[in-house]
Amino acid sequence: MQLMPMPAVISGPDALDALDSVLSAAKASRVFIVTGPHISKTDGFSKVWKIAGEGREVQVYNETKGDPSVEQVSEMVEQARAFAADAVIGMGGGSPLDASKIVAASLTNDGPVESIIDGIANRCAPLVAIPTTAGTGSEVTNISVLTDTKEQMKKAVLSNHIIPHTALLVPELTVSMPSRITAATGMDAFCHATEAYLSVKKNPYSDAMALKALGLIFRWLEKAVQEPENLEAREGMLMASFFAGLSFTNSSVTAIHAFAYPLGGRHHVPHGMANSLMLGPVLAHNLKGNEERFDDLAEAFCGVRDGTRFVPTVQELKSKIGLPMSLAEAGIPENDLEAMAEAVMTVTRLLSVNPAPICLGDAQRIYNEAYKGEER
Repeated sequence: MQLMPMPAVISGPDALDALDSVLSAAKASRVFIVTGPHISKTDGFSKVWKIAGEGREVQVYNETKGDPSVEQVSEMVEQARAFAADAVIGMGGGSPLDASKIVAASLTNDGPVESIIDGIANRCAPLVAIPTTAGTGSEVTNISVLTDTKEQMKKAVLSNHIIPHTALLVPELTVSMPSRITAATGMDAFCHATEAYLSVKKNPYSDAMALKALGLIFRWLEKAVQEPENLEAREGMLMASFFAGLSFTNSSVTAIHAFAYPLGGRHHVPHGMANSLMLGPVLAHNLKGNEERFDDLAEAFCGVRDGTRFVPTVQELKSKIGLPMSLAEAGIPENDLEAMAEAVMTVTRLLSVNPAPICLGDAQRIYNEAYKGEER
């Protein structure tokens, strides 16, 4: 077993106060902040901007879109290099954090974004990750997912060189999340933990992190959706996302993410939502031959050691928190299912670590099952 490195982690309501010392320790003088339009208008961002600017030059890119494209990240890189940035802060959900990783890598690696995607030779510039959603775990992972608009597919950049140097986990910053995003990102964390536990690359460390995350999600996700100001629930979900991120970084995600990629690349379904839509039929496919592992998952998630209850219980949770239960409900055209099935078969990196083999016929069946879904 080889454990992946992780960032220094500072958590709690006062975590932002450590930002100045973190940047000072990194000898940062020109800080480039990557965020999105919503977050850039919040009080939390104002505090980050003020602290970063104490004795330093700061430039902000606040137009990050969901599922950022290679073209948009190239624009960020051009601005960061022109600014001569020597440190990067990523603040927001998975999209700004993933983009900030590539921006930080561009400051220590020459060439266009496409060449950085192909291979990162040098450790990225000092990078501070500040998540404002609880789901992606991007603040602790070695992956950045970008959208290839030409191929209409998500592309994953995998490298320990893009793991953030520091993660600041502040529950108060997640309070502004709308309920729909709270629900979808929470299901993203659920998939990270579940897939890591089922992956052929699993190990005792990833197992422990995955099971811890699932228990927190069952306890806190519905409450975080229904009571957005509940800081205990927000902290519970932020830690669930963190543990789930550690679990799949030290194992891997599997076929749920593979099947979600065409939904994001072709139909711009947000990442957590896409995973949520595909988890039911993919997990049903994986159950046979993995019954004991599913028993473990059910016991950690809902306290019942019966693997056949795992998927129905999470589907019940999805319905309670208002997520769509089928591709049809999410507006995915039925006539695109076959093309998506063909596309998912190219995501061999993830299909190869799935606990059960998946052929083209399986992919077609799984998408059809997801299209029909379950009634509320």
